[in-house]
Amino acid sequence: MADRGERYQRRQNVGRRRQQESRRARLHNMRRRLFMAAGGIAVVALAIGGLVLFMTTRSTFGKELPPTAFTPAHLEAFPPQQINNLPIPRLIQEHVMERNPGHPKGSMLVQYNCVDYRCEPGLVESLTEIVQGFPAHVYLAPYPTMDAKIALAAPGRLLLLDVLDESKILEFINDNSDR
Repeated sequence: MADRGERYQRRQNVGRRRQQESRRARLHNMRRRLFMAAGGIAVVALAIGGLVLFMTTRSTFGKELPPTAFTPAHLEAFPPQQINNLPIPRLIQEHVMERNPGHPKGSMLVQYNCVDYRCEPGLVESLTEIVQGFPAHVYLAPYPTMDAKIALAAPGRLLLLDVLDESKILEFINDNSDR
């Protein structure tokens, strides 16, 4: 009879051991699935974030250039005058790019950087003459931290120049004056 009791006990012990191993295996599989799912979500999030970053910066990654659009944080103000001797704050530059019925069409920025770039004599005077030939919503100002010598910005468009090219400037302003 003792033999029968020992066999029963062994079967019970084997059954418990199998249950424990089964629980461990299920727990291990569940952890593995969770880690795989979390890793997959992280990869997708990084891919989407990278794509968004690439699409918003494109070839201007790391460069400071005039805005060609506006953000909700922009300031509801225009530059103080058409020809400015001081830089226009970035949030006001963004307001110039805003388009809706309350804003004049054709608003754009002509900016130059003679701090980081060697400007030929008379550059600012030439740009002033060009801009004065247009309505008051075409603004001229220095932009000393910009990564270009001359930049023209209109909504959705940007022209960068290394030298004064009056024909390109006039073409850009005329092409974007009704936008």
